[in-house]
Amino acid sequence: MTDGRLSRLRRRLEAAVRERLENLRWWYALRIGGAPRCGECGDEAAWIAETEGEPRCFKHIPSEGMEAIRDVRPADCFTDWSEDHGDA
Repeated sequence: MTDGRLSRLRRRLEAAVRERLENLRWWYALRIGGAPRCGECGDEAAWIAETEGEPRCFKHIPSEGMEAIRDVRPADCFTDWSEDHGDA
Protein backbone atom coordinates (compact mmCIF):
# COMPACT_ATOMS: atom_id res chain seq x y z
CA MET A 1 0.00 0.00 0.00
CA THR A 2 1.14 3.51 -0.68
CA ASP A 3 1.39 6.24 1.92
CA GLY A 4 -1.61 8.01 0.39
CA ARG A 5 -3.82 4.94 0.66
CA LEU A 6 -2.72 4.31 4.25
CA SER A 7 -3.39 7.93 5.14
CA ARG A 8 -6.89 7.82 3.62
CA LEU A 9 -7.62 4.53 5.35
CA ARG A 10 -6.48 5.94 8.69
CA ARG A 11 -8.62 9.09 8.24
CA ARG A 12 -11.68 7.00 7.38
CA LEU A 13 -11.08 4.73 10.36
CA GLU A 14 -10.67 7.72 12.72
CA ALA A 15 -13.86 9.30 11.37
CA ALA A 16 -15.77 6.04 11.85
CA VAL A 17 -14.55 5.73 15.44
CA ARG A 18 -15.50 9.37 16.17
CA GLU A 19 -18.96 8.80 14.70
CA ARG A 20 -19.47 5.64 16.78
CA LEU A 21 -18.41 7.45 19.96
CA GLU A 22 -20.78 10.35 19.23
CA ASN A 23 -23.62 7.90 18.58
CA LEU A 24 -22.81 6.18 21.87
CA ARG A 25 -22.89 9.53 23.70
CA TRP A 26 -26.34 10.28 22.26
CA TRP A 27 -27.64 6.79 23.05
CA TYR A 28 -26.47 7.08 26.66
CA ALA A 29 -27.81 10.63 27.05
CA LEU A 30 -31.26 9.77 25.68
CA ARG A 31 -31.56 6.44 27.52
CA ILE A 32 -30.32 7.63 30.91
CA GLY A 33 -31.07 11.36 30.92
CA GLY A 34 -34.05 11.46 28.60
CA ALA A 35 -34.80 14.05 25.96
CA PRO A 36 -35.38 17.60 27.23
CA ARG A 37 -39.01 18.76 27.22
CA CYS A 38 -40.30 21.97 25.66
CA GLY A 39 -40.71 24.77 28.19
CA GLU A 40 -43.99 25.81 26.54
CA CYS A 41 -45.94 22.60 25.89
CA GLY A 42 -43.93 19.69 27.29
CA ASP A 43 -43.26 17.98 23.95
CA GLU A 44 -39.81 16.63 23.14
CA ALA A 45 -37.43 19.54 22.51
CA ALA A 46 -35.37 19.93 19.37
CA TRP A 47 -33.56 23.14 20.32
CA ILE A 48 -32.44 25.18 23.27
CA ALA A 49 -33.65 28.79 23.22
CA GLU A 50 -30.53 30.74 24.17
CA THR A 51 -32.43 33.90 25.16
CA GLU A 52 -34.94 32.12 27.40
CA GLY A 53 -32.51 29.44 28.55
CA GLU A 54 -35.01 26.63 28.08
CA PRO A 55 -35.73 23.79 25.64
CA ARG A 56 -38.17 24.38 22.78
CA CYS A 57 -39.96 22.08 20.35
CA PHE A 58 -40.55 22.68 16.64
CA LYS A 59 -43.80 24.56 17.37
CA HIS A 60 -42.31 27.08 19.82
CA ILE A 61 -39.39 28.85 18.19
CA PRO A 62 -38.51 32.03 20.13
CA SER A 63 -39.62 35.37 18.72
CA GLU A 64 -35.98 36.21 17.93
CA GLY A 65 -36.03 33.46 15.31
CA MET A 66 -33.54 30.79 14.36
CA GLU A 67 -30.55 32.91 15.41
CA ALA A 68 -31.62 32.62 19.07
CA ILE A 69 -31.58 28.81 19.23
CA ARG A 70 -29.02 26.03 19.20
CA ASP A 71 -29.34 22.28 18.71
CA VAL A 72 -29.81 20.03 21.72
CA ARG A 73 -26.54 18.48 22.88
CA PRO A 74 -26.11 15.24 24.86
CA ALA A 75 -25.30 17.23 28.03
CA ASP A 76 -28.71 18.95 27.77
CA CYS A 77 -30.37 15.59 28.47
CA PHE A 78 -28.99 15.72 32.02
CA THR A 79 -29.84 19.37 32.76
CA ASP A 80 -32.66 20.09 35.23
CA TRP A 81 -34.37 22.83 33.22
CA SER A 82 -36.95 23.53 35.94
CA GLU A 83 -34.20 24.91 38.22
CA ASP A 84 -32.65 27.12 35.53
CA HIS A 85 -35.60 29.47 35.12
CA GLY A 86 -37.51 29.92 38.34
CA ASP A 87 -40.46 32.25 39.00
CA ALA A 88 -38.31 35.29 39.76
